[in-house]
Amino acid sequence: MADNENMEFLSAVLITQGEQKFYTLTMPIDVIASCCSPNPRAQDPEEGFQRTLNESRASSIAEYVRAGGVIPSSVILSAQEGSGVKYIARNKTIGFKVDPSSFLIIDGQHRVYGFKKLVESGFVEKLRIPVVIFADLTPVQEARIFIDVNTLQQPVPRELLLDIKKLAETENSEEMLLDVLFTLFEEEVDSYLHDKLSRIEKKRNKISKVTFYEAFKPLVRSFDVDNPKRLYNMLNSYFKAADDVVSGGGLVFEEVITKPIVFKVMSSHAKRIISIIVEADASLVTKVSEYKKYLSRSVGRSFAPVLTSKSYLKEVERLDNLLFSNNKIKI
Repeated sequence: MADNENMEFLSAVLITQGEQKFYTLTMPIDVIASCCSPNPRAQDPEEGFQRTLNESRASSIAEYVRAGGVIPSSVILSAQEGSGVKYIARNKTIGFKVDPSSFLIIDGQHRVYGFKKLVESGFVEKLRIPVVIFADLTPVQEARIFIDVNTLQQPVPRELLLDIKKLAETENSEEMLLDVLFTLFEEEVDSYLHDKLSRIEKKRNKISKVTFYEAFKPLVRSFDVDNPKRLYNMLNSYFKAADDVVSGGGLVFEEVITKPIVFKVMSSHAKRIISIIVEADASLVTKVSEYKKYLSRSVGRSFAPVLTSKSYLKEVERLDNLLFSNNKIKI
């Protein structure tokens, strides 16, 4: 039996699923930081299967926990030969040797590394985290469980996570404004994007909330927006004008605007046109006819490259430059 002075004993429950047995328990972060290690594929190409540790990700986890964040998901470990693991059924306790080689991390290496950083920084709060321990896995079984954990679990859509930030009261001021704009375009009866948006998931021929935010962030960062409805009216007129200018000859703007690259290019190009109109005569900034005047000089001349662009920033720059290629334009 391993030296009890170097053994840790924790309450645990033995669970059997099919042919596999494992233990569930909670483990103090200082213990888990001291008794397990990853097996990075980059360092062990023959038997390793874990990704290389990302230092910044581990640091972010450490700071998240230090700030009071909770981590309810289980770290999954596989007991190694020298771990001395034993289960005492009568009092539902598992014992193991506290040594870095005792457990191999199957899932959760960045969480464990984050805990290690916390402990090394002098963090003394006695936090416990959920842990699952497999005691009799072969290297092949360890690799297979790693694959199952990382492929069978369906990640939550980014759109849904973004949308529930409001419910969780974690939106920043920029996200609050973007949500107001998204809702206006989603609900207003005159909205050009009224039936073209998808709030909580990606859908074919729809603009997702993630794409909407990515496209509109440069706009809200460029303007001092104290009236979201006014910005909505400006952009709505802009999209209607773009439809008038672009549609024709077999091309339907309302169909291609739902393509992420097209929506990002057109939204970013709006920033330059709005600026030109405001500087010339701010009273015209919600007029469809005013936007058509400038759009005819950019996308009206050359819209095809927008559809095939690989870099939306370069395409926006190209369109912006077209606005100034005619010396009759006065700002």
